[in-house]
Amino acid sequence: MNFVKITTSDQDIRWINLNLVSRVTIGTDESGVEVLVAVFADGSVDDSFRIRGTDDVNKAAILEIERALNHHCE
Repeated sequence: MNFVKITTSDQDIRWINLNLVSRVTIGTDESGVEVLVAVFADGSVDDSFRIRGTDDVNKAAILEIERALNHHCE
């Protein structure tokens, strides 16, 4: 298993199993804030999460997931 640990600005700590992630989208919302949305293998919206890069902690979490996914794809 390949896990990545992230912490968001609301002190939510998650260990994400990259083997169970089916899709990740990184983009910007209508106000120009970076957003990451991840959907897990079952495809259920209930089993997805979203991080808005509204502060340095959330921006770091998005970057950590992006790095882990890039490494996982190698």
